[in-house]
Amino acid sequence: MAELHYIRINAIPSNADHLLLLNSFLNSKFMVLHDTSAGLTSVITDSPNVITAMHNFGISASEAGDPWAEESARRFKLFSTYLFEENTNPYKKENSIQESKLSDMYAILKGTDARIMTAFCPSEIRSTTRIKKEIEKDISEMEVRATRNARPILENREYSAQVEIYHDSDKKRVLGSALNMLNDIIMSNGTSYKFYALIDMSAGAEEAERYIKSKLLILEETEITAKSMTELYATMEKINCIPFSAERCSRLLSFSDRIRKLPAIKTSFNASEKGIVVGSYVQNGIKSTDEKLCIMKESLNLGTIVSGLPGSGKTLSAKSIIGQVAKEGDTKIVIISPNDEWDGFGDSNGLEVIRIYNSQKPINFFRCDSTINAERFYEDLSMLIASASNAGPYRNSIEKVLLSAFNKSYKDTKDPDPNTVYSNIELAVIEQHAKVTNTSVKYTKHGENIKAALQNLRLIISRPEFAYNNGIDFRSIIEKGAVFDLSNVSNNMKPFFYALILNQIYGFAESFDIYGDSKLRMLICLEEAQVVFSNDIESAANQDLENRVQNFRKKGIGLFLITHNATDISPRIRRLLQFKMYFRQSADVAKYAANDLIFNEAEDIEIVKKMKVLGQRICAVSYIGMEGSRKVPEASVFVEVPEVTEEEFRAEPEMHESSSRLSDTRFIIKNKEGTAVQGANVQLLYLGERISESTSDKDGYAVFTGMLVDKRYELAVLGEKKKDTKRFSVYGGKSQELII
Repeated sequence: MAELHYIRINAIPSNADHLLLLNSFLNSKFMVLHDTSAGLTSVITDSPNVITAMHNFGISASEAGDPWAEESARRFKLFSTYLFEENTNPYKKENSIQESKLSDMYAILKGTDARIMTAFCPSEIRSTTRIKKEIEKDISEMEVRATRNARPILENREYSAQVEIYHDSDKKRVLGSALNMLNDIIMSNGTSYKFYALIDMSAGAEEAERYIKSKLLILEETEITAKSMTELYATMEKINCIPFSAERCSRLLSFSDRIRKLPAIKTSFNASEKGIVVGSYVQNGIKSTDEKLCIMKESLNLGTIVSGLPGSGKTLSAKSIIGQVAKEGDTKIVIISPNDEWDGFGDSNGLEVIRIYNSQKPINFFRCDSTINAERFYEDLSMLIASASNAGPYRNSIEKVLLSAFNKSYKDTKDPDPNTVYSNIELAVIEQHAKVTNTSVKYTKHGENIKAALQNLRLIISRPEFAYNNGIDFRSIIEKGAVFDLSNVSNNMKPFFYALILNQIYGFAESFDIYGDSKLRMLICLEEAQVVFSNDIESAANQDLENRVQNFRKKGIGLFLITHNATDISPRIRRLLQFKMYFRQSADVAKYAANDLIFNEAEDIEIVKKMKVLGQRICAVSYIGMEGSRKVPEASVFVEVPEVTEEEFRAEPEMHESSSRLSDTRFIIKNKEGTAVQGANVQLLYLGERISESTSDKDGYAVFTGMLVDKRYELAVLGEKKKDTKRFSVYGGKSQELII
């Protein structure tokens, strides 16, 4: 006998068809061990067919040790049983997957130490035919014919009838049913098994015996002893009993109710060899295969969304796909990420990594490239900043303020000074939402809210690397490819940086012609895209994005959005993005994600269940295939994305460098007589906000550190009364004498 394998069942498909599984064993011998105390089911077999079939069927299993390790004899009570054919209602649609007769074993015997084994031993046609003949002989010996006389009620006549009398009617019923079953097996040359139930007499035997007798018709019982599992396994073939058809045996095959159920969705798939490898096909969402799902690179210009809960594998799958695009070398790639996990990817693929707040590269986000229409540039910028401001009902008002300010700022130049831009924004707020008096400015409620919403923009311009014009050339950066790392930026500030960077990318994209439908010229990846694109359908940024997704296809530009939940992005935009990779979704979002997918042979409720429990690196994919030169939609499938470790894309953090454009600046305070004033309270204001305070020393000097070189500030020397306060226009890096 071949070596025995002990296989512990870890998970089974939720729609497991036991008859199909049994047929796939190809008439192989096996035993099933039910340990009700531990809630474990194990399969014992010497046939590789059983192991292969379980794998192909999507059953998750692992090798286990011999449950009978010690060399000591054990006693078993063995039951030969019979299972009648199920009575079915001809008018009721039957489920093709019948429940096992022993399906409630673990629930009923929970708390006991019962160990039950079921043995399935193949019966050859020759043996089945022999048993059939024995049954026919037994039945013929049971029959006795007799004549019975009777007088019907209300009639004056008698009649006689010949009837069959059975000496053992119960046994006759069993043998008659078995004979019909055996005839069917022989006529169809079908598979049959001898089936036995065994109870380990060492523990929980009484409860186990009562359970077996309540579920099955016992034809014969006996006790056997074996010194090892190998001996017991071999003994099963020698015991004679009525064989069962595969259909009846399948109703005796059961698994623990504590084994994890894998939601299975029926899918079909045509493997492809060319293009970008997305991952390996997972048959019915439960069984991994070596078949690759590949998409044509050009199909990415139809838009992509990758969504999944943290740790599900969405970012690594995005790196795998974009990395393959990068290696082909003919696509410009720009990535915006709220963290540093794309830095190593950028370094390894030759992209410039710009670490916002850390690289100290001078950037003027208001700079409009000379080849771009300035009006279109600042209209998009107004819309994106207003969306990033999270100002709710004041969003439209902010956009109007920004349009007015930018109209002035870009009137004579495409490279305005950021200070001038912000000053124009402040003036526009006053013009539209304030009342100016002789002594102050009174803002309306809208005005106060708009100022508060744009505070983050002021803070950005206050930093030295963003305060100057003539910054880096975005066109050259995008041409090379770049990763913008926002890991050092606070969460409140990130939406503004997304808006500012994305506007530069939008401007660059305007230079593409509309003949790129069959190309992928540029790929824009937004990690945590919900930072700038909310699920608000009415958002101006979302409405603009709808148009861009459609136009990007013509220009050969792919938009790659990565989010935690599918619903982070507006449903109208999700419909337009034709390549979807949905990893595990949260319980409240799964039904919306399921609606975006196309599983032709599955109920919606089953798809929703599946989306909640997808394993790591497993995702549902909706994609566009190629039929010759035509793009065609394919039915959704499940895919296991390649295993890529973060170490492959890890980069050393860039050290912070001090900016050379900051300066400590001294101001001397004197009175009209030219005498230095000691103890004067001095405030420094930048872009309308007080940023520092100082007190003049005995020589009249007030020192302010970290001022932006050549940038205009306001310095206020406070008087005893408000009207006595003197205000001066000063510049960073330039000492100045101030007469009060």
